[in-house]
Amino acid sequence: MKTRKAQVSGTPAAAIILLIAAFILIYLILIPAEDRAELLGEENETVVRERQESSGILLEEQPGTITKLSNREFEHPIPSFNLAVKTEDQILKEVDSVFIESGGVSSKAVPFFVRDRAENGRLAFSVKDHSGRLTILFNGAQIFKGEVKDIIEPLALDNIEEENILEFSVDSPPGWEFWKKNHYDIRTLKVTATVENTENSEALNTFIMSPEEVDPENLADAYMIYLVDCGVTVAGKLTVSLNQRVLSSKVPDCSNLEKIDIHPDDFVEGRNELRFSAENGNYLLDRVSVKTRLRNPTFPVYFFYVNKTQFSKLSTDSINASVSLKFVDYDQRKKGIIDVNGRKISFDTLADGFSRRIDPFVREGSNSIRIEPAQTLDVTELKVKLDCREAKDCE
Repeated sequence: MKTRKAQVSGTPAAAIILLIAAFILIYLILIPAEDRAELLGEENETVVRERQESSGILLEEQPGTITKLSNREFEHPIPSFNLAVKTEDQILKEVDSVFIESGGVSSKAVPFFVRDRAENGRLAFSVKDHSGRLTILFNGAQIFKGEVKDIIEPLALDNIEEENILEFSVDSPPGWEFWKKNHYDIRTLKVTATVENTENSEALNTFIMSPEEVDPENLADAYMIYLVDCGVTVAGKLTVSLNQRVLSSKVPDCSNLEKIDIHPDDFVEGRNELRFSAENGNYLLDRVSVKTRLRNPTFPVYFFYVNKTQFSKLSTDSINASVSLKFVDYDQRKKGIIDVNGRKISFDTLADGFSRRIDPFVREGSNSIRIEPAQTLDVTELKVKLDCREAKDCE
């Protein structure tokens, strides 16, 4: 009994705890955001900015790796390669003997398969022994019906497909000769055709493009050049595609340099696929290269704000503003330019940091700053700061 009383008395206590929690939640929702952040130990954007301004920090960033674009022209060379569409006469099917007899299963199927494009097909065979008339179907269409005594003239096979079937059958004797069976003993059956071997008719090459190169606003010019060594009389259409978009499809000008302009939308950031496909002939593709030219190198831009009071103090030298960089490498040479509102500051140092006053470059309101390295730099910190003796001097 004592145990039950203890359990019953616990229910009102739980209800009181839930009620208190509900009041606390409502209170946190209704109070101003700044007070709520302070109670929860958080700082909103306004609080962080005010704290930074009071401590003199106008900008604090971690840029990371900044890549130098050594020039505005880039080249992506492709190694030389060959394309070939080889045309030759081939034996597609060869059978030593085919025997067919009337009555029951009176036909015989001979399948054959073709991987490449084939034309000028021919069927040839000889007959060792026979009786009656022979019927031949190719892919369901009749190509011969009659008597073959010895050797038949080659029969044309048109519209050869990937999967093909030859069907041989013999007619039955007249009804009054019901005890007889007609037959054909076919020997050395052979199917031939002119086949285009397209195994080496395509070539796929890839190259990598940086984000700066694929920016349509910064890409001034892009084109591809290549030299085609081929036979003029046997050359067929050569198709060039970039990322599955056709750039050109025509008979090339053999032994001359070709140039194709490329639209910025045809590029993608990272891996690009360049495909060449030949319709006929043999080709050597040499001096293949994709070239781009940028309008301007691009670097990340950062912004900081200077209020009216701060700018007034900067103008009278009551306080000073400085920019500082911190680098990863200590003993490697770091060289480049810091651009503040279009004004240039050069740096060239072996140290792991660099600092310079920027009072003359700062203006009231929004300011911009950009790092333009002479080589790839790993920048761990970019900071713009006011040298305030007291917190009130930076407000």
